[in-house]
Amino acid sequence: MEFRCVAVIGVTEDALPFPKAVTPPEVDTKQHETDMLSERCLLFVACTRARDSLYVFWSGKPRPFLAEAGV
Repeated sequence: MEFRCVAVIGVTEDALPFPKAVTPPEVDTKQHETDMLSERCLLFVACTRARDSLYVFWSGKPRPFLAEAGV
């Protein structure tokens, strides 16, 4: 499904990835990597739903995922 405009709000280091969705690396390194990839994929899917305009907002320090994605 596509939308004419998409706004992805709150892409901050504290909110993305969702803390409760990621296994701490000291508990399980492989699961942590998988969880981080899943969170990155969710951001990608959200951003690719925009047909005409994409707006990404953050306050303070942006999530490093943005730099990796070239945003």
